[in-house]
Amino acid sequence: MKNKSIGFVFSMITCALSVIILIMLLMYSARGGTVRPVVYAALAVSVICEASALAGEKRWSDFASILGTAALAYVLMTVLSDGIWNIAESLSGIKMVGIPELAGMNYALAGVNGVAMITAIIASFLKKSK
Repeated sequence: MKNKSIGFVFSMITCALSVIILIMLLMYSARGGTVRPVVYAALAVSVICEASALAGEKRWSDFASILGTAALAYVLMTVLSDGIWNIAESLSGIKMVGIPELAGMNYALAGVNGVAMITAIIASFLKKSK
């Protein structure tokens, strides 16, 4: 860890947050929420890209960080668009097609995913080793 920089730390944080998002998505789908299989694939791409960025400064590490950030953005967009009925019904109080009890999980997923995206963006601009 002596020769690692702050970019390495941000990449580690992004990996950890991506794993937390995966656990939250599994809980969300177990409670009846809609999660497409491609969301799990995008989350795996994000974890793999950020983990590969931890390998140090390589030619492809900058592109891997960008791809991981894009994958996190896709996960955020998809989870929010699939859970929009949950949020709308919890705000309006009118029950239609969503599960308003899952709106809190949608907010939590959006928050953690947003933080993960910010750390991924920061890590993209920083060196991974001193």
